[in-house]
Amino acid sequence: MALPESLMSVHSSSGVETQSADVEEDITPEEILRQMRVAWQNEMAAPCLLPHRFDIIECLVDQIEGMEENLSGRTDKTSIRISAHRLELHRLTYITNDYMRRRLQKIEQNPRRALRENQERLAEGKSALLSDQEKRFAERYAKAEAQLMGRTCLGRLQPSFQKIPVPVLDLECERVYAEVVADNAEAAIVPDYQDKSAEVVVELEKGTVHLLPYLSVQEHVEQGTVRLL
Repeated sequence: MALPESLMSVHSSSGVETQSADVEEDITPEEILRQMRVAWQNEMAAPCLLPHRFDIIECLVDQIEGMEENLSGRTDKTSIRISAHRLELHRLTYITNDYMRRRLQKIEQNPRRALRENQERLAEGKSALLSDQEKRFAERYAKAEAQLMGRTCLGRLQPSFQKIPVPVLDLECERVYAEVVADNAEAAIVPDYQDKSAEVVVELEKGTVHLLPYLSVQEHVEQGTVRLL
């Protein structure tokens, strides 16, 4: 289905710095939708929180609001064309909301770990794990959780035991289906489970699908050379 006219021009810089470039550039509506679908699909399939893509979210939300405004002003609300555009609008809204909902669920599982990993990534010069909004949410959630645990449990323990543990997320056993979407994808290094001191090199050719340990393709997912299924 052809996109509505309100989605025919999108600018990537609305006060938000994209992860792929530091300069302003025009992005087509098709590219924004493609990136949003990939980010959503990866987030749903990944066993851990991925770096945020709120640069794309903000562009898409602006366009959704523009579409809603344009559709509300139309008089031919019963035409098939308007119904098709509304259906497309609902689909985009669902993808956007589901993406953000899934990320919040992962943050709620351990907000302190999310905050710590976000700080570690920034210190290493990597892209941020959390958006500013998610960071504030994680901080408020962690504070509320600490207050609840303090009143119900930790407050009754000795001071040396009044700590909230931050368990490390074990991804060693996580497996994912990954599709190679780029020509220049680096080979994946997979542990050899018959020989703990050895490794297996898996060549990633474009268009192929592999069942691999998540840790073997984690960097590929962040680089965009592989998408999760």
